[in-house]
Amino acid sequence: MNKKNIFKIAVDIAMIALFVTFFNIRLLGFKFHVIGGIIFGALILVHIIVNRKWVVNITKRIFDKNLKTRTRISYIISFCLLVTVCAILVSGICIMKAANYDRVMFWKMLHIGASYLSIALIGLHLGLYWNFVSNFFKKMFNIKNSGTMSIIIARIVVVALLVLGTYNLHTQGYFTKVNNTLSYAAQHIVPQDIEAPEGGGHYKKESLSFLQLINVYGSMMGVFAIGTYYVDSAIKKNKKTAKNNKMKQAS
Repeated sequence: MNKKNIFKIAVDIAMIALFVTFFNIRLLGFKFHVIGGIIFGALILVHIIVNRKWVVNITKRIFDKNLKTRTRISYIISFCLLVTVCAILVSGICIMKAANYDRVMFWKMLHIGASYLSIALIGLHLGLYWNFVSNFFKKMFNIKNSGTMSIIIARIVVVALLVLGTYNLHTQGYFTKVNNTLSYAAQHIVPQDIEAPEGGGHYKKESLSFLQLINVYGSMMGVFAIGTYYVDSAIKKNKKTAKNNKMKQAS
């Protein structure tokens, strides 16, 4: 197998596994949360370096009319994900350095909002590159043909993941959290004279195990990934059908 692809997949798995731990600071402690954030940033940098040829090439051609729409969308999603990750890292540092309650809350809401937004962006990113991931594991486990039973099992897994992920999106109030946190941050960019409310006014935190974090946040990523994959596949199929019809008409 291609060693470079093995390295890419290993880095991506490490990033996702590390990322979900950030949603429970108490899982491994605040110190790990901080150190883990630095490691996560380093892994993002490694990911970009490994894919630097694609990044440089598409950056140069981003306004090229001949660039495929799918490639442009993939680039935009990747860029947005990079921006949100930078926002997470910078806001995390600024929370610790903030001098008053107003700035603490501004950076905290940006930190939380960017983290939740990243779940969707990671899912979209995975969905666009799922064929690469799927083919990698097929080669790794020497899966040559997809029989009827394996297709049925795969479909059952997909449906189960969609149901679980949709349930978690609803119970976690995912879209509400993204909207409320980022709206708060947008409204408080300019420092305001706000004092801490009585009782602290801390943002509610969950205390989930690693497997529970994978279940909740991994399944939510799965919803976005599966949706993106099937939309992408449908567009490809329609283009292929249209191309075949044109060839038949021309012949």
